[in-house]
Amino acid sequence: MGFLLTAPCAAVAEEELTYDIGTYYQLGSYLNAPIVWKCIDNTDENGVLLVSDKILCYKAADAGETVYYASFCNTNFWEETDIRAWLNSTAPAGEVVWPRGYPPEADRIKNSKYPYAAEAGFLSEENFTASELAVMKTVSQWQALPEYKLDLSENEQTRPYLATYTTGSDRDPYTLHHNTVSEFGDAFRGAMYRVTDTMFLLNEAQVYAMWQNFGIAGAKRTDTAAWGADNEYAKYWPPAADKVSVNEYSEYWLRTPALNRPFDYWSDSSGLTTIQGENGYMSAATNAKELGIRPAFYLNTDNVIIKSGSGTETDPYVIDGNSVQTGVAVFSQGSQLYLDQLPVEENGRLLVPVRAVFESLGAEVNWDEAANQVTAVKEGTTVQLEIDNATMVVNEAEVALEAPARLIGDRTLVPLRAVSEALDAKIVYVENLQRVVVDQPEPMVFSPDWNPSWYQTIFQGWDD
Repeated sequence: MGFLLTAPCAAVAEEELTYDIGTYYQLGSYLNAPIVWKCIDNTDENGVLLVSDKILCYKAADAGETVYYASFCNTNFWEETDIRAWLNSTAPAGEVVWPRGYPPEADRIKNSKYPYAAEAGFLSEENFTASELAVMKTVSQWQALPEYKLDLSENEQTRPYLATYTTGSDRDPYTLHHNTVSEFGDAFRGAMYRVTDTMFLLNEAQVYAMWQNFGIAGAKRTDTAAWGADNEYAKYWPPAADKVSVNEYSEYWLRTPALNRPFDYWSDSSGLTTIQGENGYMSAATNAKELGIRPAFYLNTDNVIIKSGSGTETDPYVIDGNSVQTGVAVFSQGSQLYLDQLPVEENGRLLVPVRAVFESLGAEVNWDEAANQVTAVKEGTTVQLEIDNATMVVNEAEVALEAPARLIGDRTLVPLRAVSEALDAKIVYVENLQRVVVDQPEPMVFSPDWNPSWYQTIFQGWDD
């Protein structure tokens, strides 16, 4: 098993291969209409971030066991939502696997007009070719946690992100207050963990980058976005978002849990945050509304060819992959590793070239041919692996491996899980795309100067 790509060979001059903020790209299709993407950031940890320039469709973010008691049946934990499953699925129509077993059918979504349980996955061959999929990175990124999942926090934060409430009213000390898009740079904080996706919805940090670059966070819909037949109930209560014209901004989902109030019984929230209008910030229960879907992904610039276009809104670059994935692809620290020795599967374990993976994590790697031993050193951690030995030594402590290190050709291959054990990196295998993601994020640091009185007051007693 393995993954190799030749060097990119663009159809336009190399000097025109730019990934500037504001550049437009065309890749894939949805409902048989080409998808136009816009570069909204090229400076974050995973590289060039593209988001669909317009809302592609309207869907509930999740479905409950039943439409009744909606707030108790659905979830706003991104990892378990139906919309995340659909966005990352390559399955044909009717075969998408729904994380909690509640497919997004009409009778599970309030006043449903656009159920999507019978649709093919967004990444299926109906929408993207194999070479187009190779243009997308699979990455890990920070994801805000709902208040009932704080035990998963990986950034040493114990408070949830607070989107909508603050204090100030004499009549009601918990008066409704929405953060604004301009506040996201400071206000988007709280307990987060790392989640791995290929396709995703934006979060507040990504919206903030977009707002800084363009002054507008809102999106309009495509001509084909409002589609599907009304069911018996939806024709009386059509979702507000899809009633707007193609010339108006339409509300769309973000992927961040929308905490109502961090106290008493109200703290069990079930909504996600949304962008409404040009720069409005709202929230909605995940199966109570069918709002806009605006997918995003990180561009694998090492594998892009540009077939035509000039990168403008009216003449976007039409892009494709230089080749297709033929086995397991390895992504580390937001970049794809191009390996001169293919990974090998042995007894159900994936063995990868140790030098490439360890060096991607900043380790210095040395090979001792006489001892048949490889040594990797990073910031006080020393790792030693010996060929055909199933024991790894980390700072003189022995660690049992799932399989011994192997010498294939002139490369040392080790079980991928050894990377996690040795250098404290997180390993995720995305089965449907045959992609491995190695992740060792930088510490998340929030501004110490941001501590407004309302934030202090609303969380009084939370940390006790």
